[in-house]
Amino acid sequence: MGTSAPWRTLEVPDEGGDAAVPGRSRPSAPLLMLAAAAVLVLGSLAVAAFVELRSGGQVDLISTNSGAGGSGAPASPSLLVVQVSGAVLRPGVYSLPTGSRVEDAIRAAGGYSTEVDPRAAETKLNLAAKLQDAQLVVVPRRGDAAPGPSGAATTTTPGGPLNLNTATADQLDILPGIGPATAAKIIASREELPFAAVDDLVTRKLVTASTLAKFRDKVTV
Repeated sequence: MGTSAPWRTLEVPDEGGDAAVPGRSRPSAPLLMLAAAAVLVLGSLAVAAFVELRSGGQVDLISTNSGAGGSGAPASPSLLVVQVSGAVLRPGVYSLPTGSRVEDAIRAAGGYSTEVDPRAAETKLNLAAKLQDAQLVVVPRRGDAAPGPSGAATTTTPGGPLNLNTATADQLDILPGIGPATAAKIIASREELPFAAVDDLVTRKLVTASTLAKFRDKVTV
């Protein structure tokens, strides 16, 4: 038959040709551009990370719970140290927040014991007084000679002697023969064990007998 005959068989295009395959559609141009842009972005990030690692840089991680037990926790408030003795359940030295009251110190020591003298405690203790660092709080027992008021503004009664167990460093410093260093030793010694007698100053080798003779009539316990 002649090749120009109208009934000649149509040639099937090659598989590698540009003819469309039935059931498959070409990606649109916008999608191809978006994919190419994504590849470029990922490539840029990979290169930047590689350069950062080569230069010794580190990535900082921000903790989402930095306030829970981390270094960002707020600092604890300042403390003061006081000694509680006498008719309490747990006599001893206690650390309390600055601004605490005499009542807080007694509560920290377990509260009053059965030996407390209620009337003396009511008249001698100022429970609302603010505590001072290195202060001694003595809760009176029944039958004991009650000490001066704990937490009072001064440790002496008008015209009376200075209480060695409650006097401040400045008050001790004005005694004859007592300077700042000796006053500090007296306070440190009474924090370990309250003075039971004025002569404890000599027994504990805080002052000499001749020095004590200069101010014996000015102090008490």
